[in-house]
Amino acid sequence: MKADFFNKEFNLHNISHAYLFECKDSKESHKLIDIFIKKILCTSKEKSIFCDECKSCKSFNGNSNPDYLQIFPDDKDKIGIGSLRGDSDKNRGIINVLNETSLISNAKVIKINCAEKLNEEAQNYLLKILEEPPKNSHIIMLSSRPFKLKKTILSRLIRISIQRTGLKNEFNGIKIDPLFSEILHREYDLDAISEKEFNFLSDLFKNTIESLGNFSFSKERILDSWNDDYLNFRLNVLKQNIFQTILGEFKKTNNKNLVITSSLDEERLFLFLEEIISLQALLANKVPINKKVQLDAIFDFIK
Repeated sequence: MKADFFNKEFNLHNISHAYLFECKDSKESHKLIDIFIKKILCTSKEKSIFCDECKSCKSFNGNSNPDYLQIFPDDKDKIGIGSLRGDSDKNRGIINVLNETSLISNAKVIKINCAEKLNEEAQNYLLKILEEPPKNSHIIMLSSRPFKLKKTILSRLIRISIQRTGLKNEFNGIKIDPLFSEILHREYDLDAISEKEFNFLSDLFKNTIESLGNFSFSKERILDSWNDDYLNFRLNVLKQNIFQTILGEFKKTNNKNLVITSSLDEERLFLFLEEIISLQALLANKVPINKKVQLDAIFDFIK
């Protein structure tokens, strides 16, 4: 991932209340994400960079910012509800921090490391917070195995994939498109996926990419073909497409001719992204909707 993505987020004043960074638990990943967090907390009026001079920045550098809390797996390599509620002397608990008035920063931030290790009870507790987030608060989650998280949680997060090494670029000798590989690693355990399921998803991916490439000539085709049980997968393809457009990474893929996102400026791309995430939240919560009507409203952004 390019670091200037964060600058674009701030320049657009479009900070979400919750993010999931899909990455390995490495020093490099933490360094990049901490830059993002530091910018959120910084009290400088120039939000494209952090100042490193205000009380918030200095306390963050010293691991003592009272408006910032980190959650880690426990001695059993799990994150239970106690870790989130603050049932021990080691942390204050998420709600305690988020409901407090910011002391020295512009916001309050919770960073959940190795989020895939949240047990079911902890995930249910976190979901309630994500459904009604306290004002001026942000939850930043990191995970190398996001498919371990509940879909209802994933639907409420802006998901950002930091370029990871070691992603499978082939399956049973078949070369995988980089964009398809990212989506597979997000949603599926590739060590358990069958060849039949892989082939089905591969065909679905190609069909989705083809429909996006032809969008300017066949909006009705998208509305008809996407109105099925695999809408969430198709939206994930579109969402990753948007991220790569924002990051200027299409040169790394074989999908250079997708006109659906290349016609939008950055601000409309972020608005488009928000609409997609909102629809995925409805799908995750099994809210009765007319998919075709919802899609029609979303694709109005491409006019």
